[in-house]
Amino acid sequence: MVGGEAMKTLLERARSGESLADLEIVDMHGHFGRYLHAIPDLTAEGLVRVMDRLGVRSILVSHMQCMSQHTHRGNEEVLTAMRAFPGRILGYAVVWPVDGDTRAEMEWCAAHGFTGLKLHSSNGFAYTDPVYAGALSVANERRMPVLLHAWGAASDFAAIRELAAKYPEASFLFAHSGTGGAEAECIRLAREVPNAYLDLAYSQGPRGLVERLVAGAGAEKVLFGSDCYFFSMTQQIGKVLGADLSDGEKRKILSENALRILERVQR
Repeated sequence: MVGGEAMKTLLERARSGESLADLEIVDMHGHFGRYLHAIPDLTAEGLVRVMDRLGVRSILVSHMQCMSQHTHRGNEEVLTAMRAFPGRILGYAVVWPVDGDTRAEMEWCAAHGFTGLKLHSSNGFAYTDPVYAGALSVANERRMPVLLHAWGAASDFAAIRELAAKYPEASFLFAHSGTGGAEAECIRLAREVPNAYLDLAYSQGPRGLVERLVAGAGAEKVLFGSDCYFFSMTQQIGKVLGADLSDGEKRKILSENALRILERVQR
């Protein structure tokens, strides 16, 4: 019986309701806090309950206020959640470019144990705007992951190429890889830029997308991200487990690649 259990694939284990906690799954793209639409449970406890049910070790979250001027308030809320669930909820610092001095907020977050930096383009500032240099410099000094919201525009690819070259010690995550009909450019980015990675968070989950990104870029350059609360963490894990990939490739996507990036972070 023990031998039979060991022969189960990851997909079979998930379908039978087994916990995948032994994989040490890391969700590299999550959110925390209130947003415009209704979210039934906004608590850190609720988020961790979902993680426990699925066997997710850790999630990196940015606050919903990454899209508004109340970034420090959002960072404080994330810090409270980090302290309530150490090692389970990890923080992406968010900064507001209109403030001018993004380094000060980033240093505050780094001093309080945040793991990375999340930038969102909805504020109208380009990721390459000099106002972000302070925050990006701290991320580079501490070898942090930097998650950039993207939706397949040419400007997104140009920005991440420029920033990855300028800040080579940081790991740049291209969010929502494959959106906007930009699969081929995502693959080129990951192949050509050593410190660029493809984040899988995508609500539509087109058939074969995960397989195509892995075939083109290599499993080592693809990361699991759910975009929870926006998307269902269950569905986002399911599209990786259900992909036509080896279990070894799935382990890299769900856990090993992320752990390698996080091990580089200097506290």
